[in-house]
Amino acid sequence: MQLPRFLWVPFELGRPFGAPNEPAFQRRVLRRALELLERSDGPVVLEDFPEDAPQTHPSDEDAPPWSCPVTFSAPTEERSELVSATLDEMARLEPWHEIHIHARGGSGAAVSGLERRDIVARLGDLAAGVQEPGGENDLPLAEWVRLGCDDLRNWYVDAAQGQPGRASTSELRDWFWRQTAAARLIAAAARTMIDHPDPFAKILALRAMVPREYLDELAPEIGMPSGRTQ
Repeated sequence: MQLPRFLWVPFELGRPFGAPNEPAFQRRVLRRALELLERSDGPVVLEDFPEDAPQTHPSDEDAPPWSCPVTFSAPTEERSELVSATLDEMARLEPWHEIHIHARGGSGAAVSGLERRDIVARLGDLAAGVQEPGGENDLPLAEWVRLGCDDLRNWYVDAAQGQPGRASTSELRDWFWRQTAAARLIAAAARTMIDHPDPFAKILALRAMVPREYLDELAPEIGMPSGRTQ
């Protein structure tokens, strides 16, 4: 976007101030953003917000605890196996996704314009070191990766919500990033994009593809450097 002042926040999509009903935390985010206007070390100032969002919990306290009856295979470090493991996960989650979509009355359109399996295949190519995965798409690499990862993660979260009980946002987030092959596939694709000549692809890989609270956990599995660097 090439904005002269940019505060990068590690919050989920659609929550630029972190969490609802947390006015003190939201004020800290707003103050940090406004403080960028006082800086003169530009021309471009890009800063990370240092705190993670407070955890949110389901509003219905009487709802039964969330359970995840789907058992996934053990984590694999082989990048060639991440695609098949992710596709297997999606096949197991498909019935739960249908239950959730039926209860909700429909699902939102994929913002990337790509089919889920196409997204997985392209991320697999990136994980294998292919810097320009094939396929028909008019979007630049950084754009389709950003939107495709959002589509894939949102599909998983929808499927998880079709399972018994109620889960908080943080529980769903932890489940995706700590228990699924899809998360490891995204992290492996980010490893390739760190070395991409496109600066936007590199920034996306370093700052957005994997939330920072999970980066150190995923880094050893796929060879990604831990921590965030400029």
